[in-house]
Amino acid sequence: MDKNKKWFFGTLIAAIVVGILLVITVSYSFSHNPAFKALFSGADAGAAASAGSNGIGAEDALQMQVEFAAKVSMWIFLFITLLQLAALWVGYAVISSIRNSADPVKLKLRNLDNAEVFFDVPLYFGLFGTVSAFLVMTFSPQSSRLIAYSSTLIGIIFSLFLRLTLQYPLRKKLVREDTLAETGDNK
Repeated sequence: MDKNKKWFFGTLIAAIVVGILLVITVSYSFSHNPAFKALFSGADAGAAASAGSNGIGAEDALQMQVEFAAKVSMWIFLFITLLQLAALWVGYAVISSIRNSADPVKLKLRNLDNAEVFFDVPLYFGLFGTVSAFLVMTFSPQSSRLIAYSSTLIGIIFSLFLRLTLQYPLRKKLVREDTLAETGDNK
């Protein structure tokens, strides 16, 4: 197995392990940490606690509805976060494959231009999270804000990370190599 395939599968396994650890950590925190759970149920939990005047059955039903909405919100948030982590990993893999290819500099520059969409994918997933938050809003306004703001923020941060730390340095290096090759300068 060549070096690129080993790297690809090694990072894929690492990404899957990180994803599994994230799911376990978030699920555990949701079940065992009231403050973390409140992020997804928020003000709705207070409404359930004050519903005692409607009888024990209504209070239990409202509490179950709030609990269900909080769990759905948590799983949507987790799904969107995992999508964004996958987009970050794919963007990194694309940049690495361009950087490590044996192609001429001009072809690498064209491939880097074609790979532009991979740097925007975290933003698109953030937008998907915002739209999903509007759907959740009918059940839980508090958690929908959490999903909308955090998914957008994560998308912006990941996109900037890909562009500033991976794309820009590689483009700068390739442009320099191309310019040196055209001028015949071997510095």
